[in-house]
Amino acid sequence: MHRISYSPGPTTMPRMPMRQPWYSDTMLKAGHPAIWKDGKLFEEACRWLNNEIVPIKPSPKTWAQAAQSLLTWLDFLEAAEVDWQFAGQADLVAYRDAYLGAISPQTGKEYSANTIAVRMTYIIDFICFAVEHDWIDSDLRVGPIAPLRQSNRAPIDKDALAHIRKGSGGPKGEDGVGAVVRRLNKLKPRSGQDDTVRTLSREDLTALLRWAGPRPSERKPGDGGSDRDFIVFALGWACGLRVQEIADVNVLSILGITASSEVLGQMHKLLITGKRMKTRLIDVPTWLVLDLQAYIEGERKRALRKRGPRVEEKQLILNSEYSTRTGKPMTKSAMQDLVERACLKIGLINNVKKVNPETGEVVVAQTPKYSMHCLRHTYTVMTYHNHRKSGYAELDAWKYVQMQLGHKSPTTTINTYLNHLSVWADYRAGRSLLQMVR
Repeated sequence: MHRISYSPGPTTMPRMPMRQPWYSDTMLKAGHPAIWKDGKLFEEACRWLNNEIVPIKPSPKTWAQAAQSLLTWLDFLEAAEVDWQFAGQADLVAYRDAYLGAISPQTGKEYSANTIAVRMTYIIDFICFAVEHDWIDSDLRVGPIAPLRQSNRAPIDKDALAHIRKGSGGPKGEDGVGAVVRRLNKLKPRSGQDDTVRTLSREDLTALLRWAGPRPSERKPGDGGSDRDFIVFALGWACGLRVQEIADVNVLSILGITASSEVLGQMHKLLITGKRMKTRLIDVPTWLVLDLQAYIEGERKRALRKRGPRVEEKQLILNSEYSTRTGKPMTKSAMQDLVERACLKIGLINNVKKVNPETGEVVVAQTPKYSMHCLRHTYTVMTYHNHRKSGYAELDAWKYVQMQLGHKSPTTTINTYLNHLSVWADYRAGRSLLQMVR
């Protein structure tokens, strides 16, 4: 196994009889990490820390994070009996997947995608450093390394980040270190990434809405829940928006809609900015417009007033008046946490066996049954069935859903959801999706 030691600083640093290949003046800094293997310094890892981490990053905590990240990679390979110099992309993917399905011995909780992505960032940086020095002999490098190209920036022998300079991989088509970075970065998990189609049943969706409380336009003093939470959920299950699209909704676009409570199923157009900054018009039912406007005039306004007398925010969804970030825009990750917290609170959970990749210990962990993206999946299936039972032809129903979701073609929508239609198949049609959960 590998271990890490940290320099106590220049006052207690022993004299070096001679300059070793892994030695540098940065080792005189307190907190400088060194990686050991079987009682001997791991020279290549130390050279990476000396050249790429300590001189560039100002914080000893960051140095430790980099060293610990590399340590998990080296220990993972050792457990798999793979020499680090011959490890390939399949091993890096196996490392990612092992931690995505594992628990942390420090917190007792599963590792987040963000934690794993940060670790892989350091691991990939080390791999690219090793590729540059011709230490790697696997598909992590793929072909000869093109010479690093000079520029008007710092001389290449004095630039610690030269190996990740834009264009360092040589002309287009050559596979240099820059190309290695781009290729391996695609293997990192995205924060909150969960592309599995999971549709909430009527019972589960009703339970989630009950946790959020009554509709904002119907809420009375003393009612539990939160207008904001109801709105976040509704923009997912009743409009099919992605979580980032919900975070980006502009408050003025909602205030500009005139809605009447006489026809709750009437649709109003709302401009949404989706992936790659593409815009589309979606349908928003009257009942939801009324709830959105009630949230703006109630809970949202109180949160802004608590933040300051003349504070304004263009984003619709803000942190509540009880938050430490009251009145500030709610982030994508906070919305994802909201759904997961609600699921754990009301018992929408899965019991999953998790393995600690560092100790091999197996425990049963409770994980949320649904994510924010599941609300989008639920909207798709509900809307398809509602349109079919309202007399729409099958292709027309798919076409409508496709336009709402922002997919390029109906084929994408059909291929994604065709096998998941049975969940809402037995429910009657309604003038609005709200009637399907009441």
